Amino acid sequence: MQSCGFTNATLCQPNVIAISFEACKVKFYMSENTQIPEQLKWHQRALLAGLAFFMRLWGRTLRYHWDADVQSIMDAETPPAVVIFWHNRICAGIIFYLRYFRQRRLATLISASKDGAWLAGFVEKLGVQPVRGSRYNRGAQAVRDMITANSEGFDIGVSPDGSRGPLYDMKPGALKVALKTGAPIILLSLNHASAWRLKTWDRFYIPHPFSKIQVRLHVIALDEFSGLELAEAVATLKARMDAITVDLF
Repeated sequence: MQSCGFTNATLCQPNVIAISFEACKVKFYMSENTQIPEQLKWHQRALLAGLAFFMRLWGRTLRYHWDADVQSIMDAETPPAVVIFWHNRICAGIIFYLRYFRQRRLATLISASKDGAWLAGFVEKLGVQPVRGSRYNRGAQAVRDMITANSEGFDIGVSPDGSRGPLYDMKPGALKVALKTGAPIILLSLNHASAWRLKTWDRFYIPHPFSKIQVRLHVIALDEFSGLELAEAVATLKARMDAITVDLF
């Protein structure tokens, strides 16, 4: 597989964003709670190290497929981006990123809750930098941390419908980070042919070993939102993401 990097020459230009001034002034309607995120104990981290090792082995069995358009994005180079994927596809999304974008670094937003501590510890063992927070706890601080991570060269992974739903709801946080940094937006959808689905709010996907996963990627330059209010821009992102999302079962 060729070395990857996703990009488009247009996206390498300095801030091309021209969203209306009022939209850029929108406040972060997120919790300013600066409570320290829940942390795991040493024996819990040891358990996650074993699980992460198992996930690497299991992830190697997954068969990712994509078309020529996706390959052209993967072969190009781009500045650090905001990568958007749905919450129920986090598992396949992280495996895909770590396998095919090894030369890039990923930071991803994870809840500051006790449950989020387990997921944060897990992805950290896989080599992903967790940014702790949600709109319910440390939301504004999490946005600041994501902006900092992006400026340090990290791609920022965001599940806009996390951490509590509703399913496939496009919250504005990812777009706000892109607006603040000028980073291009990558829409990533992993469509499963075979998987277990948990009885959670998002019907979380756990792909079967050796199963096929169809990869869809779209690159969005911020000038596409020129003149739009924030709500209109978010609706546009939602429509574009829905267009590449497939639930077969």
